[in-house]
Amino acid sequence: MTSPTPAAPSAAGGARILAVDVGTTGTRAMLFDLEGRPHGMAYREYRSHFLTPSVIDHDPQTWLDAVDAAVPEVLRSTATPGEAIVAIAVTSQRATILPVDAAGQPLSPAILWQDKRTLEQCRQIEATVGPQEVYARTGLRIDPYFSLPKLLWFRQVRPEVYRQAHRFLTVHDFVVHHLTGEFVTEWTQASRTMLFQVDHFRWDEELAGRLGIDIERMPRALPPGSVAGTLTRQAAERLGLPASVPVVMAGGDQQCAALGLGVTRPGLAKVTTGTGSFVVAPVNRPYRDPQARVLCSASAVAGGWILEAGIFTSGSVYRWVRDELSVAETTAGATLGLDPYDLLNLEAARAAPGAGGLVVIPHFAGSAAPYWNPLARGVIFNLALGHRRADLIRAVLEGIALEVGKNLAIIEALVEAGDAGSGLREIRVSGGAVRSDLFNQIQADVYGRRVVPGKLEQATALGAAILAAAAVGAYPDVQTAAGAMSTVDPSRAREPDLRRHAIYQEIAALHDAVYRALADAGVYERAAAVARLLQELGG
Repeated sequence: MTSPTPAAPSAAGGARILAVDVGTTGTRAMLFDLEGRPHGMAYREYRSHFLTPSVIDHDPQTWLDAVDAAVPEVLRSTATPGEAIVAIAVTSQRATILPVDAAGQPLSPAILWQDKRTLEQCRQIEATVGPQEVYARTGLRIDPYFSLPKLLWFRQVRPEVYRQAHRFLTVHDFVVHHLTGEFVTEWTQASRTMLFQVDHFRWDEELAGRLGIDIERMPRALPPGSVAGTLTRQAAERLGLPASVPVVMAGGDQQCAALGLGVTRPGLAKVTTGTGSFVVAPVNRPYRDPQARVLCSASAVAGGWILEAGIFTSGSVYRWVRDELSVAETTAGATLGLDPYDLLNLEAARAAPGAGGLVVIPHFAGSAAPYWNPLARGVIFNLALGHRRADLIRAVLEGIALEVGKNLAIIEALVEAGDAGSGLREIRVSGGAVRSDLFNQIQADVYGRRVVPGKLEQATALGAAILAAAAVGAYPDVQTAAGAMSTVDPSRAREPDLRRHAIYQEIAALHDAVYRALADAGVYERAAAVARLLQELGG
């Protein structure tokens, strides 16, 4: 593969960057100018296949169909004479894995990042290599979340697919191949596979060999922001663009979201709350947590690192409340033209901080950081007859922030221990949940830090555009591009109430104690055994 060297846009005023963000539940295509202003968006939804609550397949064609539909739509709706698409930036969910043949055609459904079928493969990795060595090499914990256990599953359970596979691709890589015909990835995606030496930014051939994985089945890994190639003739015809348009690998969605919020240097962190919540904090060197609670991955700024923590279910728990516990209000709101989430937020605002002592642990699909327990499940604790629905709704918002807050505290303590004076000054937030000023205030009070929302909810797409702007020479480097294009909204910033923060610290300790009491007593394992019996009973 020979990547073209793009020239700087000759007419910056009419230059546009097309960002394609392939998420878990839908794909978004957005146009940005070189100052970071959006000029249109199109969106296509899709659904994964939940074969069981913990086994999740996805039809990869839906990603390609969504790209091929959303891109022409946004181009048609925003076309203006004199505008030119100077680059396409691709970003996506991470760790989902897909086997393809030499033509890039899928050989099976993709295994989604949320899938938990690979617990046995995780035990094999632990026995063969060990959790400490995996963490030291890759910056990741042994968990079904990541790609390596999925690769082992294909080798052991679907050996015919494994043998036929020319490459195993992430969603990002699959879309990049669809556009360029190239089999290539970049460091942020590779660093979530559990097969990448994050300290040195290269595939770990020794680790792969010890586990029987053919490392040559992984695509070539290049720095984030690299040009994968230009559009193929077929892709150009599908999208309605010139074949000369370069395709830039923007990589992982969470790293891109940090760029979109201007979180590129130590002292800042970003929290994105959508389906789950993801914490990203840039660091100057690759850190390791002695307890392996938070992860180290490649940054979107090539040659840098991030400390990261993910919470699997946060916004999805709030959606569950919307769908299952507030039917009357949702129906009434729809009749009046009100957003159901706005109604939930109004209800939550009626409850006092602390929700009357009600504690919600949002592990509705297992726990990632800091506990890493795939068997964990959601808990509503301290419920009494005096509690109202408003308390429960607020407790869900507080439970999400408390889970995030645990991880921020771990990251800050880790970095402070290694580089004195490198504490977190400000938390920048994005995602659908931050539309709520109430939730932003809860976050500020729980974290004890100033919280600043992004101006643009789609920070991931903006971050991808920032990488592409630097790649085509509009800016000398990614840091400069982020300084010029990233946006936050200081008018919606929230300062912490230190009195409430002190109380939330006590609640956080209770939150942690409830989880540990259940985990230490083996309750989650017993609950999983009961669930299996119920599944057998139901046929």
